[in-house]
Parts: sequence; C-alpha cells; structure tokens
Amino acid sequence: MDERSDQRQQKEPVGVLLVHGLNGSLRDMDELAAFLSLNGLYTRLVLLPGHGTHVNDMLAIGWGEWAQAVRDELHQLQEICDHVFLIGHSLGGALCLHLAASEQIAGLITMCAPVHMYPGMLTAIRLTRRFIPMVPTIREDIRDPEARKRHSRDVYRWTPMAPVESMLQYLPMLRAELPLVTAPILIMTALHDHVVPASDGRAIYRMIGSQDKHLVTLDRSYHMIVKDHDREEVFSRTLTFLLRHIIRLQANVLTDNNSEQVKKLY
Repeated sequence: MDERSDQRQQKEPVGVLLVHGLNGSLRDMDELAAFLSLNGLYTRLVLLPGHGTHVNDMLAIGWGEWAQAVRDELHQLQEICDHVFLIGHSLGGALCLHLAASEQIAGLITMCAPVHMYPGMLTAIRLTRRFIPMVPTIREDIRDPEARKRHSRDVYRWTPMAPVESMLQYLPMLRAELPLVTAPILIMTALHDHVVPASDGRAIYRMIGSQDKHLVTLDRSYHMIVKDHDREEVFSRTLTFLLRHIIRLQANVLTDNNSEQVKKLY
C-alpha cells in the first residue's frame, strides 16, 4: 500500500521513497513528502506490514516482512524513476540502511535510526513478551505539545513486543552491513531522543562505508523530529541534500553524454 504524491505516467528522473517507523503510520512522513513534492520531487510513502489497520495485525510481523515490503516498493519505484533516494525514520531508517547495503540507490537519509538501542533492552523485551504480548504506548516522543496532540491520534495505543524483539534481533546484522553501504548519506539524530539514543547516529557515521556522509544532531526535538520543533530544519536539510546530489547526477549524465558525442566524432 502506498501514497503517490504525483500521478504522472512518464518516467521520472528522480524518486524519493519515505519509510515510517515502528508503530507509526503514513502520516508520520506525510508533511515531509508533501514538502518535497511541492519542490518538484516525485515521492512515495510506504506503509509497513502490520501498520495502519489493527495492532493485532502486527503481532506476527517482523523484520523480514518489513524489509521485503520496502524492497518491493523500491523496485517498483526504480521501474518508473531513473534514480531513487531513500528516507527513513527510526525503524524505517534501519530498513533503508539494510536495503542500501545491497541495492543500487542514489542516496539515503536516516532519521533517529537504531543500530544499538539501549543495553539490556532485548533481554527485557524477551522476558516481558512471555507474559504480556503488548504494552500501552505511553506517549509519542515529541517535545512540541501541540504537535504531540496532533500526532498521538495516528499511532496504535498499544505496542506489541514480538515485532520490537524482531527489530532488535536484527540490529547486530545491520551493523555488520553498514560498511557495505557506499551511497551518499545524511544521518540525523536527536540529542534528547528517548527512544533511540543519539549515540546510534554517531555509530552509523563511524561504521558506514559511504565516503560522502554527514551527521546532524538536533537539540530541540525528541524522537519524532519530522513533527517536532526542528521539523523545518529537517525539511530544509533533507531538500538541500537531495538537490545537491540530484545536481551531481545530472552533471554525470551530461558528462557521459558529452563523452559519447566525442566518441562519435572519432
């Protein structure tokens, strides 16, 4: 299931795939997608399996299903776009990193993506889910009170433990994949994030194989940086990153075309 910000049928030069986080919805990334669309970019939002329906639908879902869903969406977008960028928040960012290790992409942006999480978290969840399969979602990690009120209506009121365990179990393998990622990357992290520690963003920066890499630490927001006080900076940095690399891609195309013209002359 997806939302398309532009319904044109001709092949697009650039597409942007946006992936929300665990226990989220399409609305997590909708404002960013709309902003990018207004700036002329073709965008698509991915709804991860188990989300957007009922929390019980996520009980049997895990990393494998999420990764395959995003991979399928990426391949579909690559059929209609010459180049594709990935943007992911939290779990969505981790999934984008995973795909970038094996797929051809133009670049990626991760926002508060986990690669370690907090010590002992996996053990605690394994013990908890034996007796309690779901726990209440206490609140959204948003510092802006008005944004928190708006956003709190768009998530499950319960958080299932099995999918969280599945994500945490894959993180060691994800860390091993990071050196394989060579696409340009913008890593955004929040200093006061209560869900994913800011140190995870620094770890991605250290371990990633990309030569073109940038780390931004935001200090006015919690976990949901796309909805919080820093959202305008998030939007601006996202667009700047995309446009910079789109210009680079266009320059490469012109160089290749000129080379072909020179070859024809001789």
